[in-house]
Amino acid sequence: MKNINLIKIFLTTLVLASCATTNNQDVSKPLAIDAPAGLEKYYAQILVWDNCIDDDDFKCAEIEVPLDYENPDFKSITLALKKLEANKPPLKVGSLLINPGGPGGSGVDYVSYADQAFGQRLLDSFDIIGFDPRGVARSTPIDCLTDKEVDEFIAFDGTPDNDLEIQESIKLSENMAKGCAAIADNLIAHVGTKEAAQDMDVIRAVVGDEKLYYLGASYGTYLGGMYAQLFPNKVGRLVLDGAVDPSLSGEELGLDQAIGLDTALKRFVEDCPKHDDCPLTNTGAAGVVEIRNFLDSLDEKPLKTDDPNRDLTQSMAVYAVAGFLYDNTWWSYMRQSLETAIKGDGSDLLIMVDLFNDRNEDGTFASNSTEALYAINCFDTPSNVSIDEVKQMAKDWVIKAPIFGDYLAWGNLACNAWPVKDLAPITTFEANEAVPIIVVGTKFDPATPYKWAQGLSGQLASAVLLTYEGDGHTAYMRGSKCIDQVVEDYLIEGIVPQDGLTCPKI
Repeated sequence: MKNINLIKIFLTTLVLASCATTNNQDVSKPLAIDAPAGLEKYYAQILVWDNCIDDDDFKCAEIEVPLDYENPDFKSITLALKKLEANKPPLKVGSLLINPGGPGGSGVDYVSYADQAFGQRLLDSFDIIGFDPRGVARSTPIDCLTDKEVDEFIAFDGTPDNDLEIQESIKLSENMAKGCAAIADNLIAHVGTKEAAQDMDVIRAVVGDEKLYYLGASYGTYLGGMYAQLFPNKVGRLVLDGAVDPSLSGEELGLDQAIGLDTALKRFVEDCPKHDDCPLTNTGAAGVVEIRNFLDSLDEKPLKTDDPNRDLTQSMAVYAVAGFLYDNTWWSYMRQSLETAIKGDGSDLLIMVDLFNDRNEDGTFASNSTEALYAINCFDTPSNVSIDEVKQMAKDWVIKAPIFGDYLAWGNLACNAWPVKDLAPITTFEANEAVPIIVVGTKFDPATPYKWAQGLSGQLASAVLLTYEGDGHTAYMRGSKCIDQVVEDYLIEGIVPQDGLTCPKI
């Protein structure tokens, strides 16, 4: 296991924080004067912050938002919020709303490790506020499957080889959709990004801010961009780090991500021989083929793990390898995990799979992140490609992305069974009246390829593109002093960098 436990400790902080409260309250005065018609009661609600149970350094609260913004009087749902107050009140600029991505990531949990995720200047200058978006974690969650069914969904073959496996894969997706559709009040139809962005404006108002200050990562850039499109006059300072291009279809996003992951893996393979613990016997393109051959071997013979009831399947191993690529500082753990797996033990790779799906050792799940990811993605970017089309995609994509191409191509079937979709999607973010917005892209980002940042910055009328010349997913607080200073100068002092500025790793 070695140092892989350090990743476990780090990521587990995402799921330990409680949002229950003790009785030590303070109250935010809402700004209801700018409430859209019909939403006055939501914008005027009093936000009461209590100390979080077992975590007195933070404040917790809940607010109500309409289930359906088109029919706000029908029913309300609850959003969970968590706040870390500014360290230096005399320097306080205001509130900074944050989102860690996903979709399905918990902003409440994100705040819990603020001292690792944000620089000291931000911690001194802002109340850092995280929230669980609608349908996620503690905010009226969308819970579609049993824990056992989630395990089956994660483990099943991601590259089916025959018609029987294809049909079994489709049944799993249909079961997910059926479970989500059974949730009361048609919640499945109201977990999309558009309504989540409307929730953000309610949050802005009830915490008493005239403008929104926001730092969003990965999917959080899509959420922040949607906010700017819907509420351009309410944009204060927005940083969109690891940008998503809203103009791309689900299929285009999938192919770009496959290529991004393959590019990152190639860089891992190039770096691997520099280390004594590199488990690969080949370098360059041959090293990539070696990893592919290892992953393919698991299709017929999954690996045993420390859990006698769970073997590591090919799909799970692909998931783990992709997860390690999110941060190049984890490459040492990836080398260790691949070494043990190549020797026949899948336990270390299984740890990464479980961490990224918030799975506890007892088989329960600490969050609904897996279900929320599909529910939100399938609503926002639905797909109805045929089996024959996906078969051809898999053949074409694996040429462009030999490791991840066919796996992500087959993923296009997952949303076919989804019963609802956004009938009026917003596919470009212009936000013509907004003040300058910083869009950050990382050159070798595996999850949100750099071209997406270029695409989003080309759409937003006031965008300023900031580039990180590095590896891994997102840029802020990932090793570049230049990136960190530019982001913090902008959020704290309003200093807008030159468009096209590029920052090195250090």
